[in-house]
Amino acid sequence: MIDTHCHLDLLRKEDLEETLRDQSLEYLITVGYDKKTIQNALKLSGENQKVYCAIGFHPHEADKVKDEDLLWLKDLAQKNPKVRAIGEIGLDYYKNYSDKKNQEDVFRKQIAIARELGLPIVVHSRDAEEDTIRILREERAYEVGGVIHCFTGSYDFMKKAVDLGFYISYSGIITYPNAQALREVVKKTPTNRLLIETDSPFLAPQPVRGKPNKPPYIWHTAKVMASLVENCSLEDIDRLTSSNAKLLFNLGLNGKKGTVTYVINNKLYINLTNKCNLHCVFCQRERERDFWIKGYWVWVDRDPSVEEVISQIDDPKKYEEIVFVGYGEPTLRFEALKAIAKWIKERGGRVRVDTNGLMFHFLPKEKLKELKGLVDVWSVSLNAPDRETYNRICRPVIEDAFDYVVDFIKTALQEGFEVIATAVDYPGVDIERTRQLALSLGAKWRLRHYDVLG
Repeated sequence: MIDTHCHLDLLRKEDLEETLRDQSLEYLITVGYDKKTIQNALKLSGENQKVYCAIGFHPHEADKVKDEDLLWLKDLAQKNPKVRAIGEIGLDYYKNYSDKKNQEDVFRKQIAIARELGLPIVVHSRDAEEDTIRILREERAYEVGGVIHCFTGSYDFMKKAVDLGFYISYSGIITYPNAQALREVVKKTPTNRLLIETDSPFLAPQPVRGKPNKPPYIWHTAKVMASLVENCSLEDIDRLTSSNAKLLFNLGLNGKKGTVTYVINNKLYINLTNKCNLHCVFCQRERERDFWIKGYWVWVDRDPSVEEVISQIDDPKKYEEIVFVGYGEPTLRFEALKAIAKWIKERGGRVRVDTNGLMFHFLPKEKLKELKGLVDVWSVSLNAPDRETYNRICRPVIEDAFDYVVDFIKTALQEGFEVIATAVDYPGVDIERTRQLALSLGAKWRLRHYDVLG
């Protein structure tokens, strides 16, 4: 686990010693926010291999910050390889310890330093959502990216920050009983933008609330996050937030290694192909070419062989289910799908196939019968209540693609398969009408949140 925001210099001596010994904590980002704590952060990161730092002037300091202080900050960040971000910087209109104009001026100047040095920024924003987004846009902070730390804001703020390329970091606040609205935002945060932090010694999570916080307590927050993020275990939260942190803070992620099989929440996923006959507007392959799914780079430069896939499965019974999925359409490799599914079923496994439902466009309907007894569940991307919406959202290469999808659902049900029709809550899609269509066809229903992957 990586604690992406803590103040190690403010910990009690015994808590700091425990933190540095804790083998479950891979890296720690300690944060300096004024002259004294910046020097402390540099000292701690220099003395400890797994400690890195972010340095900057907090908005509370804005009235006191001079141009020479900013030059000093830039020089330190430029010379010290353990500095991985400029921050925490930003706006705080809740306490208003500094004049708002001064806060904005110092915020802008520190973004400029980050852009000049090519470092991400760590943003503090409290009661200042609109101005924060405006300044990030105007100062082109998206060129270096960063994180909104200790996020407690609205869904709209989160979405705008993510659209600018920022990560969203959650603290022990998500464990508090009165934080239900914030937990709803966590559920809708893209998993490839999720980070976790303690902000220790502040904001201890609920099971230890009232005590000084420390990085080992991050697991309390991680457990709650795992309960909020769809199809996630504690192990998944550890892996995905750690890989996100390594990408943001340049902590040595071992490249973008193609993944043929990967495990999420005790389900084994099989990436048979990257080929797809749709160009959905909500798909990561169409928008960002970003193929991180809960800590895995799920893009392969070639279609894996049947033997290669089988060699990676081990015992199918140890998984809740084995799912053919990925950024391509599994049925495009029908014979490979069939052979692997047969191998899995012969060894007692359960098989689900996530499909766009266009199989009948390129294969005879009769081929579906060949998968009886091999596929337990079809999860079909319906995505729209009518042809017009489907063509606009899914952008198929054939005009009557929607009809093929509906026909696939009907036929699969007639053949005795379990069928789940799904849709992404993309703007402009009438989800209730889509749900009603799915139920009228006899399928089960599942809503998928836009940008929440895996």
